[in-house]
Amino acid sequence: MSPIGRVFIVLNLLLAGTFVGFSGTYLQKQHNYKTKLEAEVAARAEDKKSFEAEKVRLENERNAFEVAKTSAETKLGETKNALDTTNDENKRLNAQLSSMEGDLKQVNASLATANAQAKAAFDQSDAAYKMAIADQKVKYDAVRAKDSAEAENRNLKTTIASLEDTVKGKDLNLAALSKEINEQKLLVSVAVQNGFVPALAGPTLGGTVSHVVNDRLCTISITNNPGNVDIADQIAKRQFSFAIYDASGYKGEAIATAYHPADKMVTCNLMVVKGGSIKEGDMAATKTP
Repeated sequence: MSPIGRVFIVLNLLLAGTFVGFSGTYLQKQHNYKTKLEAEVAARAEDKKSFEAEKVRLENERNAFEVAKTSAETKLGETKNALDTTNDENKRLNAQLSSMEGDLKQVNASLATANAQAKAAFDQSDAAYKMAIADQKVKYDAVRAKDSAEAENRNLKTTIASLEDTVKGKDLNLAALSKEINEQKLLVSVAVQNGFVPALAGPTLGGTVSHVVNDRLCTISITNNPGNVDIADQIAKRQFSFAIYDASGYKGEAIATAYHPADKMVTCNLMVVKGGSIKEGDMAATKTP
């Protein structure tokens, strides 16, 4: 083979290798583009399915809104009809109420008249009842007064008879007491003539001077009453005196005139010894040691 032929063979081989390299590269790129295209087509198919589903959902929502709108419009119409019916009913009821109020006024007027008549009849009946009760009470009181008078008359007769017997006994007792008093007066007179002082017969009492007025009057607070005697009764029977004294000695006499049980005090007239002066706090006693 000639050298030129060999050159051409080498060139063909180089060109064939180059062609094979370019072809492989282009085939690889074609395969990549196909994969991307298929992925894109699948993605677009998925988007289409999503869009179709969203379209269906939106159409369903629109249909639901249309149904709800129709239902709301229907209910609104029914509500308007019910409102119109209610308004008509209210008008009818207002008219009926006005009529009933007029009737009620007439009934109230009739009732007021009937009440007045009933009250008048009741007052007449009550007055008649009270009159009958009063007559019955008068009759009953009269019968009771008669019975009471008769019973009182019997009691008075019995009491008079008893009092007559009592008076007879009292007269006998009074005569005996008068005789005894006369005898005691005679004995007292004889005792006074022999030097007896009646004031010494007073009860045994002790106390302190609580108030003095100008050495003429004083008040004695009773602190010692060993016999628990009735001082007011003793003063009423006879006047007795307290001897007034202190640590320095005898100052005078206080003649009892009245007793005040609430305060346990005796008011007295004073007889002060010459040169003496009675003051609050001085001792007083009916019996001196």
